[in-house]
Order: sequence, then C-alpha cells, then structure tokens
Amino acid sequence: MIVKQSLFKKTPIPLAVLDTNCVFVNLSDSWSAYFGQTDETVGKPFFETMPELPETLKSDIRFCLEHDGFKSGETRMVFENGEAVWYSWKIESVKDEDDIITGIILVLEDITNKKLEEELLVKSQRVARIGGWEVDLVNDKIYWSQITKEIHEVDENYIPNLADAISFYKEGYSRATISKLVKEAMEYGKAWDTELQIITAQNKEVWVRAIGEPEIINGKCVRLIGTFQDVDRRKKTEIEYYKVSDRLALATDKAGIGIWEYDIKRNELLWDSNMYSLYGIEKSDFKGVFEAWESCVLPEDLERSSNEVKDAIEGKKNFDTTFRVKWPNGDIRWIKAEATVTRDNNGEATKMIGVNVDITELKTTELQLETSEESLQGAFENSSVGMALVALDGKFIKVNQSLCESLGYSNQELL
Repeated sequence: MIVKQSLFKKTPIPLAVLDTNCVFVNLSDSWSAYFGQTDETVGKPFFETMPELPETLKSDIRFCLEHDGFKSGETRMVFENGEAVWYSWKIESVKDEDDIITGIILVLEDITNKKLEEELLVKSQRVARIGGWEVDLVNDKIYWSQITKEIHEVDENYIPNLADAISFYKEGYSRATISKLVKEAMEYGKAWDTELQIITAQNKEVWVRAIGEPEIINGKCVRLIGTFQDVDRRKKTEIEYYKVSDRLALATDKAGIGIWEYDIKRNELLWDSNMYSLYGIEKSDFKGVFEAWESCVLPEDLERSSNEVKDAIEGKKNFDTTFRVKWPNGDIRWIKAEATVTRDNNGEATKMIGVNVDITELKTTELQLETSEESLQGAFENSSVGMALVALDGKFIKVNQSLCESLGYSNQELL
C-alpha cells in the first residue's frame, strides 16, 4: 500500500491508515492531537490501541477490509462511568495496482460537542417554538420541520404544497401580505421577516413570525428557505399592552398628566409628549438627562427638589413634592410630582417612574385665599371698632383689641 507521508501528516482531519491486519500504518497530525497518540502508535493493532469503540464502527472496518467499498456512520456510546461520547466515521478500502485490498483509510471524529450543540439547538427551538421550512421551486416540493407542522397542527406525515401553505394564513391582510412577500421574493429576490396570523388545521388563530429568504441562481429563484415561529402569546400580550397604552395616553392627555422615566445608572430621562407641554419647551430643546430637568426648576425650589429625588433614590422617603418651573417665555408654573423607585435584586435603585401635573391654578387659588385670609385677619385685629367672633352658645371665639379696651377686660379674660 503506497501512501504519501505528507498527505496524512498535513491533513486537517483525524486520519489513519490501517493494513489488512488492522495495524496502524500511518497517522495524521490531527489524529495524533485528537486521540493523544504519537508516531509510536504506528505498527500497533488498532483494536488494542483503541478498544472502547462502537461495535458498528468495528463492523464497518471489517467490511471494508473484506469488500471493496465505503462505509460511514455515527453513533453514541455510554461507558461504564456514565460518560456519553458520540463518534462519526468514514472508511474507504485501499487497493494496490493489482486491485487487491491492502488496507483502509479511516476518518474518525469525536462529535460529542457538535451533537450537544445540535441537541441544545433543537431543545431551544422547541422551547421557542421555532420551526424550519423550505420550498424547492425546481422540483415543486415543500419541506416542513416537525415544529412547523406542530404549529400548523397537522399530522406529522402531512405533505404541504405552496398553495396549501399560503392558504393557512388568515384570509384578508395576512394572506394577502404573505402572497405578496412570496411573489416579491421569487421575482425580485427580496427576503422577508413579518408577523401574521394563521388558521391552524384545528381552526385556531395563531400569530406567527415568518422569515423567508430566496436562493437565486443565474437570475432565477430556485428555492425559498426560512423559519416559522409561534409568537402567539407574546403578540397577544403586545396587542393588549398597546390597547392599554392607548387608553392610558388618552386619559393622560385629557387630564394633562405628564409621564416620565429616569434611568439612574445611565442618567437618561425620558419624557412623554405631555411633559414638554408642562415645561413649555420643545422636544428638540430637551437633552434627556437629569441636569436638563434641573435647569427647568426655579432656583428657589431646586435644592429642595433635588434633595427629595436623592432621598427617594436612597430609600429615605417617597418622592411626592411640588416645585415651580420657569417657562422660556418667563411664565412660572407650579408642578405636582410623584414617582416610584424600582430596584434590582441587591436593592440598588435603577429607575424612577413618575408623573407630573400642572397645579398652577390650584396654587393660585390657594394663594388668593391665603391673601384674603391675611387681609381679613389684619382688618379684624386693627379695626378701631370692637369686633368679636361668637359661638352659637354665646361664648367668644375671638376678640380684637378694641373690644377688649371698650369692655375693660383682657383677651384671655373674655375667651
């Protein structure tokens, strides 16, 4: 058997040559590294050197030594200590010039890690409900993976065609959209990634994510391939979220409530559209950081308000305060602010989420009442006429100095 030394030494795969007695004749460097063997292995019996190998591999080796042929396979072995190993092999008979078998060439690999990755991929696809599909346009055949069939709720032996596959999509927008996307992929080579509804074989409406990509050869689409994912739960939750968000947005717009979120670690401050109205500024003028909010607060209220934010972050008290802001046109507005603080597993503050409400009219009314009360109090106290507030039982509640002087009693004596 003539074998070039350089061929086996430099080949990047685990390769060995065995003679008709299953004795090592040559090893590639990759084989030596793979199985921890050296050139001293040459001349030793294969089965004695590597006794713990699958019986199917041994059988294939014997076959290729006795018959001119090629064998390949893979199998999983579980050893006594519980360790599981996957092996993959390719074996081909080697003949001399007289057409007599002189040995075999063996490629042997430990594919355990590869198999584990494949198993993890299959498991993750099953958990994520991701299936595969392929359309062979040349031979007019469609392949659906097991998960794709499960999503469609069809029998595992179900064989689809392109028309049937499209007909599963809900009539109307979903079916029209997928038909258009498939047509554009076939005609213009466009890929797609969309979320649509299907009606399963069991008549259930299910939201799916369909991803497709065309294969173009010589300007012609010969194949479509992609993935198919069940996103029903997530999509329905998302739709419900948007419904609630829309209702909340309508409510906050009507009430003039601004919503904000402060990412403490990143110093990112997000405002909804109402917040800009409350502060009298344009969105383009807001820098989206904590300092941008501070610049809007009236200097007289800034230190107190900033400390209240700090106290809330440190967990000392809830954030519930009022402060004044100055609009670019000089107007002063009163703002009522409340917020909750979210924390990570270590109790460290990560975000503040809160609301702002313009209470300027309320504050103005309060100040007017306070002013009126102060004016009335001043008139009562300073009047030259004796005045008193009397309860229903005839007792004095309050008297001014003029009345005390007129009656000749002190304030304490009259009350």
